[in-house]
Amino acid sequence: MLSPSRLVAQAVTGVGDDALMPKRGELRFSVSTLWQAWNERYGQGTAGRPNGALEPLGVDFNIDAIGPAQFEYLLPIQSKVQTLSGIPDFAGSLGTSRIQLHDNIFATPIAVEIGVTKRVSLKVTVPFVTATSNVHFVVNPSGIEPTLGFNPTLFAPAALSANTVFLAQFDSAAAQLNRSLTLCAATPGAAGCAPINANAAGARALITDANAFANNLSQLYGGRNGSAGALFVPISGTAAQSAIQAKVAAYRALYAAFGTTAITGTGPVAAQAPLTASDMQGVLTDAAFGINGKALETKVRHGIGNIDVGLKMNLFDSFRGSDSLRLSPPKGLSWRESVGANFRLGANRIPTDGEFAGLGTGDHQSVIALHSYTDLIYGPRYWVSLAVSYTRQMADHLTLRIPDSPSQVFLASYREEMVQRTVGDAIEVQINPHFNFNEYLGISGQYYFRQKSADVYSGKFSAMNLTGDILQLDASVLGMYTEQREHRLGIGATFSTVAASARLKAGVPFDISYFHYETTLGTLGRVPKISVDQVTVRIFQRIFGN
Repeated sequence: MLSPSRLVAQAVTGVGDDALMPKRGELRFSVSTLWQAWNERYGQGTAGRPNGALEPLGVDFNIDAIGPAQFEYLLPIQSKVQTLSGIPDFAGSLGTSRIQLHDNIFATPIAVEIGVTKRVSLKVTVPFVTATSNVHFVVNPSGIEPTLGFNPTLFAPAALSANTVFLAQFDSAAAQLNRSLTLCAATPGAAGCAPINANAAGARALITDANAFANNLSQLYGGRNGSAGALFVPISGTAAQSAIQAKVAAYRALYAAFGTTAITGTGPVAAQAPLTASDMQGVLTDAAFGINGKALETKVRHGIGNIDVGLKMNLFDSFRGSDSLRLSPPKGLSWRESVGANFRLGANRIPTDGEFAGLGTGDHQSVIALHSYTDLIYGPRYWVSLAVSYTRQMADHLTLRIPDSPSQVFLASYREEMVQRTVGDAIEVQINPHFNFNEYLGISGQYYFRQKSADVYSGKFSAMNLTGDILQLDASVLGMYTEQREHRLGIGATFSTVAASARLKAGVPFDISYFHYETTLGTLGRVPKISVDQVTVRIFQRIFGN
């Protein structure tokens, strides 16, 4: 099988697209098994990285400080802590997140192509797909990264009770000092009135400032009127919590200077520990935190991929059709030219809104594609196929969450809107050189180029954010970094009995191909670095005609 021998025409078709067509009445049934995997991408617009550099697929989720930029509910909390602690540059952070993301697709495309006439064929392809997004999510690996943690009042009634008792001490101190001010104004010589009479204005200012401080404490930590406070508060032992406790001690000393000793506590109950990965999953999924999304975890989705229905027409064939029997040896340079068109139905499953990491079984995008196929054949062993395609995308509507910038990955549910999407049109070029050892065995290479224009999203909306402010959302930001230019290289081998069967030297005509290709360069936008292994079996059978 491996030894060279005299060839009778191009016995082995090879991998990749070409201009060869089934003849009238000939059926080609093919089944492929395809493994596609990637865990890197050629980046664009990633902070701290040059455009076009290889970067981890989950780099957008690798955040050194999960703060207001990622989780906007932290902005008013950060502002409140800055006021209470007196630290103007305090940065509210839930800590560090690290994600290892590895996506893969296992697909089984089944295709049926039939020659309707000697120059026209029809083809239908239905892929069955299993799409897996493998997620390894780690939060605060060292435990010292965050400044904020869960407010204990969310899950510990004792913490709320302790805060209520503590804030009541501020109320009691204010009431005592007010009574002393009234008493000392009426009876200046009463016991303990000397420091108050010496600085009555300071005493009144202390009451005002301390009450404002206590009100801010209640808004952040909870404790008054049954309020549980904010979702997050400073962690015990951090600089912010220590500064707030120092403020409490200062107010306690100021009240004591006026003879009031009602404040005995050291401060409200702080967060006790940094968030874990499990805690962060709760933040992402619990509606109370405003995101109301899906957990960052491994997801597997099964379904039908993009269904293709295509038409192919032969325009010119210097073999005059005789190569379909593989009996006419080519002489010199031969040429074959076909064109085609197909409609792709994007009726597959895609990740749901609020699913921050996940794959669909397709892109849920219907397209119309035009193709040109050119085969140049020299002698019995060498030939090359050139395939050029233009894909026109059709507009559709999707419910998506609209960010302010592509760097936002944890998006609140109020950003969810119905937007119009038009995926960018694409041009694809394949150059497939082939060498046939004999009528059974051949090898092939492939250079593949694809350029896709940027996706276009339209829609402008007004929405109320988590703090009650009205924001303007522009869906066009979803199209950023979606332009792509991709280069791939591949190699494959094919074993075929088609020619031998035509010469009555073999039984059922079939061929089997193995093909490996991978992305070698991506520019203009964010391009996954994909590696693909594919095995295809095709069976040829005449069902009508001669």
